[in-house]
Amino acid sequence: MNGTFNPVEGEVEAAQKIDIARYLRAGYKLVGNHSAVAICRWTRSAIRGERLCYKNWYGIQSHRCVQMTPVLNFCDFACKFCWRMHLPGRFKIPYGWRWDEPEDIINGSIIAQRLLLVGFKGNPRVTRERFLEAMFPRHFTLSLDGEPLLYPKLADLVRMIKERNFTAFLVTNGSIPMRLREMLRKYAQPTNLYLSLYAPNKEVFQVTAEPKLPNAWENVLESLELLDSFKESRTVIRLTMVKGLNMVEPEAYSALVKKSNPMFVELKGYTWVGESQKRLPITAMPTLEEMEKFAEKIQECTGYRIKVKDSKSRVVMLVRDEDAWERNLKMVEEWRQRVSKADESWKDKVEDFTMEEYGYKLLYY
Repeated sequence: MNGTFNPVEGEVEAAQKIDIARYLRAGYKLVGNHSAVAICRWTRSAIRGERLCYKNWYGIQSHRCVQMTPVLNFCDFACKFCWRMHLPGRFKIPYGWRWDEPEDIINGSIIAQRLLLVGFKGNPRVTRERFLEAMFPRHFTLSLDGEPLLYPKLADLVRMIKERNFTAFLVTNGSIPMRLREMLRKYAQPTNLYLSLYAPNKEVFQVTAEPKLPNAWENVLESLELLDSFKESRTVIRLTMVKGLNMVEPEAYSALVKKSNPMFVELKGYTWVGESQKRLPITAMPTLEEMEKFAEKIQECTGYRIKVKDSKSRVVMLVRDEDAWERNLKMVEEWRQRVSKADESWKDKVEDFTMEEYGYKLLYY
């Protein structure tokens, strides 16, 4: 990088051999050497005062959510249902790869988010208050692309995100339990820890996830055992349901749920979009009703209870017990109070937001 850091466009190492143009066409904004930000449909909806993402169950304001990845185009699974691009170089990190610092990733992601959303300024459907809130996000979701556990400074990144008055949602496939142990050791527990469980057993897992590392299933099982140690986090097992592939053996899924004891289980229906259309038929998409029936079987086997559903995103959430749900509500309220106080730091300063005056400069708030 020639001793400098461009927080948005960055230098992307030639060794990675990714087709940057394809990511840019997909709406990604590149950050540094290996990170990226993209705006999801719910962020656009929320900034206009419309529908929020289903994660509002956990207190998330979608218009203030940074959907990002610290490992663009790096993953150790090649899941059949993945909508991402499986480009050359995706499954192997080059020798001597240079990793960006967590602080640079956070700052670059804030700037990228602003650049992607600043065009909403002046939109008649966007209030001034909602626009300004979007320019000062309060939530990071580490899930956009790749496997976040591959980033060796992940514990520091999560801890710094939280220290800077953001919530941190980490979505992982559980392939590197060592990184989860490091997060525990460094007191870097994310606000929400999602562990994506792609199969009820090893055989189905191998076909569904097509892992690119040895002992992947055993690593996932080890990560599941670690979930209960994340006492500060909302712990969630996410089941991406694909008909004809991994939507089988609810009893086996249930056994894994009981063993790992998460606060929540989310069943999310596969959607036939992106690159997955080349790997799966449209009939692999389950209906909400089919997912509800599958969730009812898990409910019977585990004692967890179906709590809420989202028909638009096709998500069914089960909760361990009422204590877990009450803890969630308490966390939501505590966060709202904290955000209200933290936002005073910029609301007293910013009358008219522009990238030139604030967008590249006011990064600590």
